[in-house]
Amino acid sequence: MQANNILSAGRLGAYFRKHLLDNYRFYGMALIVLTGLLLLIMGFYFFNDGNPQRKYSDLIPIYLVGMFLAGGIFTSMSFSELGTNPRGIDYLLFPASHLEKFLSTLLVTVVGFLVMYHVAFYFAATMSESIAFARFGNHINNDLQRYTTDNKWWYSYYFWFIVQALFLLGAIYTHKYSFIKTVFFFLLFAGAIYLLHTVTAYTFFGSKLHKWNEHIPFVGVRVMIDQSVSHAAYPMDDFLVVPKKYADFLLFIGKYLVAPCLWTMAYFRLRDKEI
Repeated sequence: MQANNILSAGRLGAYFRKHLLDNYRFYGMALIVLTGLLLLIMGFYFFNDGNPQRKYSDLIPIYLVGMFLAGGIFTSMSFSELGTNPRGIDYLLFPASHLEKFLSTLLVTVVGFLVMYHVAFYFAATMSESIAFARFGNHINNDLQRYTTDNKWWYSYYFWFIVQALFLLGAIYTHKYSFIKTVFFFLLFAGAIYLLHTVTAYTFFGSKLHKWNEHIPFVGVRVMIDQSVSHAAYPMDDFLVVPKKYADFLLFIGKYLVAPCLWTMAYFRLRDKEI
């Protein structure tokens, strides 16, 4: 069967099963290692100072940093077959379309990773709870409800999808040291955006700009207020933000369009791969 770009549910399922059978040992070891690392970090965080009054909300920074860092590393290992000629040829010649291969990898690095990470975090948190009870005689206070009911909590997931899509795109472009190279090029891109915004801020505000670095791209800029306008006895400054409609438009793009656009770019880059 010749590989093509037509999506077949049966062929997609067969390729996905093959991928899991070929890599289940690696995923199992990754789950064990991730659980152990999270448990080690939680244990150090909870029991380092001997404070028995601990809350589950104390784990939120560990949860978020771990999800972003582990997710980036995990996604960066995608398409590693393309890094060597023999494996790359086998990968490209395998009778499945580029779209089916891409969707399988996307499912593994998004749904598969999130399931694996939350299982690992749950096991680590449960074991930390048992250790805390054995050592201090009291349980860790579960105060997560006031955090999970806040809609702003979901913004961390929106941002995670963008980061995942960025590393997936980087994994296709750079097959060796993909994680480091993706971070490096992202920092270069972010620095270029910041420099461009600095030039734009100076162009529009000139000497009224409070400091050259007191601005956030696409958000706002801090400027000096003319004393004749403020009627203040001393110089004042204010942070000017973009209009709400513009901010809502940018937020919509960030939440719903950036990650799919990066995934689409990654797919077309994969489709351009040749033997």
